[in-house]
Amino acid sequence: MPRVLGESGLTLGLEAMDQRDLPVAGGKGASLGAMLQAGLPVPEGFAVLTEAYRSFVRHNGFEEAVRQLVQEVAPDDPEVLAEAAQALKDRFIAGEIPGPVAEAIHRAYEDLGGGLVVVRSSATAEDLPGASFAGQHDSFLNIAGEEEVSDAVRRCWASLWNPRAVSYRKRVGLDTTDIAIAVVVQRMIDAERSGVIFTANPLDHRRDRMLLSASFGLGEAVVGGAVSPDSWVLAHSGEVLDHRLADKEVITVREGKGTVERPMPEDRRRAVTLDPPEVAELAALGRRAQAHFGSPQDLEWAIADGKVYLVQSRPITSLFPLPEPLPKSTDGLRLYLCFNVHAQQMLEPITPMGIDYWRALVGGFAHAATGRPEREVPWLKVAAGRIFADITELLRKPGRWPQLAEAASDKDPITGQALLAFQEREGDRIIGRKGGIGFWWRLGPLLARLGWRGLLATLNPERARIRVLAETDAAIREIEAEAEGLTTMGERVAFIRDVLGRRGAITWIIPVAVMNPGLMAEGAVRRKVGEWLGDEGLFTPVQRALPHNVTTEMGLELWRLARRLKDEGKEPSPQHPGVSEFLRRYGHRAIWEIDPGIPRWAEDPAYVLDLIRGYMEAPEDADQEAQFLRNRAEAEEAAATLVSRVREAKGRLRGGLFAWQLRCYRELAGLREQPKFEGARMITITRRILHAAGGDLVAQGHLDQAADVFFLGFEDLLAAEGGHAGDLRAKAATARAAYDSEMGRRAVPRWMTSDGECIFGVPAEEGEGVLAGLPVSAGSHTGRVRVVLHPSGAKLEQGEVLVCRGTDPAWTPLFLRAGALVMETGGAVSHGSIVAREYGLPAVAGVADATERLRDGQMVQVNGETGQVTLLADD
Repeated sequence: MPRVLGESGLTLGLEAMDQRDLPVAGGKGASLGAMLQAGLPVPEGFAVLTEAYRSFVRHNGFEEAVRQLVQEVAPDDPEVLAEAAQALKDRFIAGEIPGPVAEAIHRAYEDLGGGLVVVRSSATAEDLPGASFAGQHDSFLNIAGEEEVSDAVRRCWASLWNPRAVSYRKRVGLDTTDIAIAVVVQRMIDAERSGVIFTANPLDHRRDRMLLSASFGLGEAVVGGAVSPDSWVLAHSGEVLDHRLADKEVITVREGKGTVERPMPEDRRRAVTLDPPEVAELAALGRRAQAHFGSPQDLEWAIADGKVYLVQSRPITSLFPLPEPLPKSTDGLRLYLCFNVHAQQMLEPITPMGIDYWRALVGGFAHAATGRPEREVPWLKVAAGRIFADITELLRKPGRWPQLAEAASDKDPITGQALLAFQEREGDRIIGRKGGIGFWWRLGPLLARLGWRGLLATLNPERARIRVLAETDAAIREIEAEAEGLTTMGERVAFIRDVLGRRGAITWIIPVAVMNPGLMAEGAVRRKVGEWLGDEGLFTPVQRALPHNVTTEMGLELWRLARRLKDEGKEPSPQHPGVSEFLRRYGHRAIWEIDPGIPRWAEDPAYVLDLIRGYMEAPEDADQEAQFLRNRAEAEEAAATLVSRVREAKGRLRGGLFAWQLRCYRELAGLREQPKFEGARMITITRRILHAAGGDLVAQGHLDQAADVFFLGFEDLLAAEGGHAGDLRAKAATARAAYDSEMGRRAVPRWMTSDGECIFGVPAEEGEGVLAGLPVSAGSHTGRVRVVLHPSGAKLEQGEVLVCRGTDPAWTPLFLRAGALVMETGGAVSHGSIVAREYGLPAVAGVADATERLRDGQMVQVNGETGQVTLLADD
């Protein structure tokens, strides 16, 4: 049994605790106890347990005030939340410590031997793998005396209601009335030097690197950011890979009953804080801590009288999870491309069932290509609910890097630039290593089939377009009819894998082959215009109002519907014939529609109805259909002018070839939105099948609602049919909580390596007051910023600058009101860029952190020709 100091049950010695004591000792106390159990050098001390805090709350009658703050104060008004939290904190500071609690604290302090101590908060929700709470609660150094210790404990209790801590808990979903806080009291280490060591590099997320920071004096200056510390990047062996000596201007020292910051003595400002043996010792302690806790750690340390102490260890919660399944140790470095970000400009996660669907689709594609079932697709990886593709085997030869970078740049130039930068820095860890493209060679027959369809489209683009649309529609209708007869879990899973997977993959990919000649013609025509006529910009008008673009047609249909309802004087509703017809045609679409776990517009038309209402309020001179028709006429006239000029400059033969390429472009390039449109139809079929399975699981008592099925996987459905499902309700709840947490993640890497390195982009060159990105749609517009993180419910006024992370077809209707578009992700052929060009909307993509650096109402000028977003002073 652990020893209880003071025999009160209110305090507990650190040496008697481990991680099992988190509910009573808080995250910090439990962690310190575990470190002592592992033999790590931790200063002795004790914890004031959570029961002492609860006794204090009951004694002062704070229960109702706590309940009101937790349950009644909303997190969406920061000022109100901060005011309410501060008021409760002030009441705590003025509260009386119950006699038994005060006596227990005094006795434990006496047993420790009195003297100088540090008093630190240890909440039950801090230093956890999912939320560190670093800096949210208070600590007090240089404390001596029974009354002073008790007062510091009370202030630690009060810091549970620091406005910043309350806001953080609400953001991460940990704000409950049950939350409590313990307090750690430890022997004060009068540190000569101190700092932090991360056992994984939090800057680039590499798990095989450590980051060590150090300065003179107490650690508060380093932890609080008051001083620029010396820093070392270390291999886990302790080898120094990089060392930067800082100009350390500030030092934290003891003074009176606390600590103060003083100017660093001149002889120490540029002095090296640690010698090599000390660096090696700290690296070794970091390795031991990580091995004990089983995950990368953030450790605070101090050196006094030549001895190293660890004063805190918490999980590094900011690391992006490693893509799984993990490679074998013999596989060497692997490089992963994020499908969510690169292919979809989607930072949000995909539900677990959605990920299983994509595994089935990719496996079905491989099956169709090779003639062999490919149920396991080892190069498809998952991390944090995002899908990654392991493309390492395509990069064994140096010449493939620029080829892949060019291909990636069509969708997102930053992705291509980042790949080339990585090649220069780390390419030799991949190039030339033993490997092969394995599966990729087996795609030959399918690629030949797709190439043949592309050739036919080149020869007769109009006929190819009509044929592929009819074939695709018929194939999807056939799949939809077959899906109606599914009744068992096994039938449903097999249908998704074998029919929607294998046949669905081919149905999805054939339109890509047909549209590809149009995309190739686009590049060829642009180059010829530049070479032969001296200005690639002459091609820009031809890119507008492309015909046969299903997403553009959807936006125009919404506009026409809004005009109709306005003329009729009716409020939009799903029962209106026009709205009903729109949902019949486009109701399979959704925001983040690649995930079958997301409800479709036909299920929840609120977003569509909001868009219609917004269009109904638009002025008559903002007629988008008339604008589209003008753009189309101008595009056709510009195309004819270009053909005439080329014939005049280069002769009839070259002019004829140029005219044929232009025709191919205008006839086929608009189809680039078609594969996703048809894919969304098949995803909707998948959703219906899975939702029906969820309904069965509800009837069997396994789930509370049918939609919970999207937080399970195929194997769970098969297990349920076999009678050994386990607790699916709990499993779905855990997965939903993880998904909801991931929805708040703001940074997702474009590239990631198997050792954890995250590559989010490349540094952009920017001037003062100018944000730099990639010009993707020509023109210039000045207007006020509207930051939109989610299109549903977005209120965009006519002419505002739409600033977002990225877009998919569900965003298109907002473009009808926007004056310009700024995106954090995307490139020339990403969805937002394509639609912006067709609407004649100036657009810039790849503006790093645009949704955070720009604010609503800010005046900016968006230049879609230079890729600059210029901040302007308000009038």
